[in-house]
Amino acid sequence: MPDSLLRDALRQRLHAIAIADDRRSGRLTITFDRAFPGFDGHFAEQSIVPGLCFVQLAVILAGEIRGQPVRLAEIVRLKSLKPILPEESVNLALTARNDRWQALATTPAGETVCQLLFTVKDA
Repeated sequence: MPDSLLRDALRQRLHAIAIADDRRSGRLTITFDRAFPGFDGHFAEQSIVPGLCFVQLAVILAGEIRGQPVRLAEIVRLKSLKPILPEESVNLALTARNDRWQALATTPAGETVCQLLFTVKDA
């Protein structure tokens, strides 16, 4: 799936984006409904959200925090801990750490889904 289609599909499913006043952190909430195109061909017996979706969500949120479109420059560290199934929601918190961004995706119950450390550059 091309980046622009994935980005659009993710944006359509966002419930809320909140950005801190200092523009160094933010949060978003998303629900991955059964129609989410990222499920296509991703484990036929039990669809799960591809890890790339959490990376793309973090980049989208970094751009919202910075107030301008950005692109992924480098993934420093990525750790996936829990699969997300259709109809499940995820909260993503993002914090600027010097020239890097630290993301933590969790379920509404507080279970860690994904941890990510990455850098961006202007789009």
